[in-house]
Parts: sequence; C-alpha cells; structure tokens
Amino acid sequence: MPAEGVPAQRSLLAPAWTHGRIAAVAFVAALLIYVANSASSPPSETDSAPNAFLPASVLGDGDLAFSPFEAPFMFVWSAKGASGENVRVYVTDWTKNPPGSTKSYIEHYQEGRLNFVEPAYFLIPTVRERPGTGEPLFVGVFGPVAGLAAVPLVALGRLSGLFPESDSGTLWALARLTAALLVAGSVALLYLTAAGFVSRQRALLLTAAYGTGTCVWVISSQSLWQQTPEIFFLCLGMFCLVRLPAPWLRGVAAGLALSLAAACRPTATVVLAAVGMGLLLSDRRCFAAFALACLPAIAAMLAYNAYYFGSPFDFGQLAAGARVAQFKTGSPDLWQTPLWLGAAGLLVSPSRGLLIYSPFLAAAFAGAVLAWKDPRYRPLRVLTLAVPALWIPAFLWFDWWGGWSYGYRPIVDTVPLLVLLCAPALEWILTRPAWRAAFGVLLVWSVLVQGLGAFAYSPRGWNAKVIDSAGTLADVDQRAYRDRLWSFGDWQIGYLFAHFSEARLQRKG
Repeated sequence: MPAEGVPAQRSLLAPAWTHGRIAAVAFVAALLIYVANSASSPPSETDSAPNAFLPASVLGDGDLAFSPFEAPFMFVWSAKGASGENVRVYVTDWTKNPPGSTKSYIEHYQEGRLNFVEPAYFLIPTVRERPGTGEPLFVGVFGPVAGLAAVPLVALGRLSGLFPESDSGTLWALARLTAALLVAGSVALLYLTAAGFVSRQRALLLTAAYGTGTCVWVISSQSLWQQTPEIFFLCLGMFCLVRLPAPWLRGVAAGLALSLAAACRPTATVVLAAVGMGLLLSDRRCFAAFALACLPAIAAMLAYNAYYFGSPFDFGQLAAGARVAQFKTGSPDLWQTPLWLGAAGLLVSPSRGLLIYSPFLAAAFAGAVLAWKDPRYRPLRVLTLAVPALWIPAFLWFDWWGGWSYGYRPIVDTVPLLVLLCAPALEWILTRPAWRAAFGVLLVWSVLVQGLGAFAYSPRGWNAKVIDSAGTLADVDQRAYRDRLWSFGDWQIGYLFAHFSEARLQRKG
C-alpha cells in the first residue's frame, strides 16, 4: 500500500509544482522586462520621493518623518537675489556650494543668507518635532507603507557596504528596484490565481497581458508609488482567497494581505469590506479569521495617524489634497469632479482612458456578467463590487487625470482585479475566430502602448509640452489646457509615436 500511495501523492503534487515553476519563470521574466529600460534615466516622479527616501530616515533616525536639515531637497528654501528680491533655492546637499559661491549651503544658512520657506507639496507637517533639536517634522502625504517596502534592500546595502544609503541616486535606484520586484511578484501571484479558473495556457495569456499590456509596467514598476505595494497585496489577497484550502488559513492570509493593501492606499478599504461581506454571507469561519487578521494593519495605520497628526482619523493625503485642489481648480473641495466626467476621463479619454491604453480589458466587463452566471467563477464575484467601489472615488477626485502621468494612473490598482475578471470571458472569446482576432489586436495594441511608455515617457513630455517660441507650456494641470486630455489630434500616445526619438532624449535628461 505505501508503494501504491507514493505515485498517487506525486500525481496530486505535480500540478502545484508545475504551476510554481511557471510562476517563478513569470516573475523572472517580468522583472527583466521592468528593469530593461534602466539604461535610460527613469522618470523623476516627485510624488514618490518620500517613499524613496524613507528607508534612510528609518535606518538613520529610527522614525518615519523628515526634517528640513535631514532632507533639504524635499523643502523649499530662499535667498536674496542680486536685486534684493527673494529667489527660490534648490538645496541638494548641505556640503555643496551654490553656483558661483565658495561657501557651502550650510554656511549660507548659518550666516542668515538662506531661509527655510515650506515643505514640497508631497510633504505635510506633523505635530511632532525632532527630539533634542526642535526641528519640525514632516511626513509624506501618501503614508509610510510604500517606503517601508524598500527598507530591506536599503538595509542590505547598508550592511554589505555596497550601497551608501544616504546617497540620493542609490536610494532612487533601490526604490525603483523594489517597485519592479513588487510588480513582478504580483505577476506571479496573478498567474497562480488565474490558474484556479482557466487552463495553464490561458492563465499564462492573462498573466502576460497583465504584466506587459497594462500601466503596471509603465507606472507601478518604475517608481515606488503607494499603488505599487498595494497592487502586490491585492494580488496576494486574491491568491489566498482562491487557492488556499483551509478556511482559517484562507481567512488569516487574505485578511493580512488585503489589510496591508488598505494601509498602502486607504481607498483599498472598500476591497477589504467587499471581501469581508462576501465571507460573512458564505463562510462564517473564514470571516472570523479574516476579521481578526485585519486588525494589526488597521491598528498600525490609525496609530500612525494619531502619532503624527494628533488624531487616528486624520489622513495626510486628504489634508494635503485640499491645498493642491485649491491650486489646480480654485476650490479646496476634494470630490468636485462630476461622476460622469471622471468616469469618461479615466475610461475612454484619449490621454487617460483605460480602454485606450489597455483596451483588451474590455473583456472584464463581459467576464463580470459571466461570473454571476457561472458558479465556477463564484470567488470572482466580489471583484465586480470591489472594482467600481475603487473607481468611484477616483472618478470624483478633483484631479481625476492624475496630474503629470501616463495613462490611467489613478485607477491602476484595479488592473489585477480586471484581468482576473477577464477569465470567465476568455473561453467564449478564444473559441470564436472573429472575437479571438479582435482580442489579439487589442492586446497587441495594449503591449505596444505600454512599451512605448516604458521607453519614451517622461513626466513633463506631453503633459507640459512647449507650444511656442516663447516657451509656453501647455500644462494639462492648468484649466486652460485641460481640454488636451480629450483630443485625438493632440494625445499622449500619438505624441510619443510622432516624437519617439525626442521623447527618448528628454527621458534621458
């Protein structure tokens, strides 16, 4: 009997082993793709600057905040100009000299010729001060989790002596590598999740489409945004819900993963709520484990808010958003965009639309309907609630277009959920020649557009292109030029196709 049992056990383990190997290959392939454009300078996404430099503060000062003297490049400084007027000064390093001066920046400050003005827009003041110095402390408006994700790589460099953690270029590079690793990990997890619903070949097709045909390549894998670890944890949570067998294990693992996604980006709380409601109605044992597992991350997030802002329910992004909203729109209202306008903009506008940049995702709409008709896809039904719940805040947000960006950055965190929703429709599409051909064309376009962005996009580029000899910038953040987001005559993708070489040079800086 033991001899007969061994082959049977191996036959049960074989599929899992095969899927594991494929997932590992998918991870490596995705990682290589995401770092393939490292020969050209990556876009300098200033929104993610606090995330890139947080590891240095954690390892150096043991906190999650920045002070003007610790990170002068994140703050605005001023000095007297030649005519006596105040001019802004960009301080990269206290030990360096301003242009044309024989004295360092710190000497200018000590002599009263350099003054602190305010933090950059991506920082927000806290109620804390640096112990012993009285320096005011500031934190990133998007929370600490994304920055904490880069701590292991920076700590490894610090211990090995290979990477000076205080060097800004090194910190940017390690943050970018962290982003690539996290998104590559989400690729592997998405394959393992999709393989629970469709054949190995179709799961690979969905995985390749996700990894190269969506803005997770151009945006999430290239800079350490708050969505970058959020996407990883969303994929991990869905994998745990679909693939783990025991109810308590499934609940604990999914609860931890999805609560960490919510800690990365608070809007992901709606996914947490949708999954929790589904488990409450279908599996009480799993729900109890899920609810308990959510508590540590939620408690940590509230404690962070209480410590740095004085209240557990004060979120930096909301406080800073009012200031940016006033600047961009003339009103501090955060939710001022009409729902129809934000939805049209992020789904079909020429320079931000999800169905323009990744049109193969249209299959997710059909898949959402089929998920409710076919009991095989029951675990995916919660996604049909989670996706619109994530979309609606983005549609209503004051700058639905996401500032200087490529494609649909504000809703890029819904991409893995949409790809999984494509699974129910895949069989119907691939068994019909006309639909299969259409899906193939849309997928090829999606990959082409993402590759174009990965190798030629720079934040200023099309978003604030020069339109006359006087150097006027047609900045889409300015109301006068916002109609460019809706024009096929002047659209981001077309601009990069037409000015590819110029855009490459601009990207390289």
